[in-house]
Amino acid sequence: GRPAAAAQEMSIASDVDMDPVYDLKMLKEGHPGRLKGAYEWILSRMDSAQRAAWDRFYDPIIEDFYARNPQGRERAEWKFNRYMRDYLKTLKSLDDNVGRLLRYLDESGLAENTLVVYTSDQGFYMGEHGWFDKRFMYEESMRTPLVVRMPGGARGDIGELVQNIDYAPTFLELAGAEIPADIRGAFAAAT
Repeated sequence: GRPAAAAQEMSIASDVDMDPVYDLKMLKEGHPGRLKGAYEWILSRMDSAQRAAWDRFYDPIIEDFYARNPQGRERAEWKFNRYMRDYLKTLKSLDDNVGRLLRYLDESGLAENTLVVYTSDQGFYMGEHGWFDKRFMYEESMRTPLVVRMPGGARGDIGELVQNIDYAPTFLELAGAEIPADIRGAFAAAT
């Protein structure tokens, strides 16, 4: 009953959809990838120290992957686990650096007049429906984070739908600025 979903190109199990080289960083001579050129371009942007650190981390993983050459369900599970490990490391880095920013604002006396906002432009499939990526408008890709640290430690939750279009009027209102009459969206008040 969902022809578009049936034809999607986000399957973790498919090497065409989830390319081991591009999506999982498994670049090795003699092993082609659909997006190998794009991935090599990304790597070319690293300086020598960054590339050395990258290779130190990924080379053993790459060697193990191609030596084991998992197939079928084992391959799909390996790909999912590898993808999640990389994703979770990205989240840890983000969390560490948001923490650094918040500490700096606190220590510098800037927290009392600084609104800190963390959000994203879309959600992401992390294995739901057997998918990765973000290209279908199901709940997983529609749910995005919106975390705000208010000056003065104000707290609250927003239970209603907040859309990107609501950000500008919300931030203007919180800053005590006038909201232009022609602006779209609505103030997202916490309760």
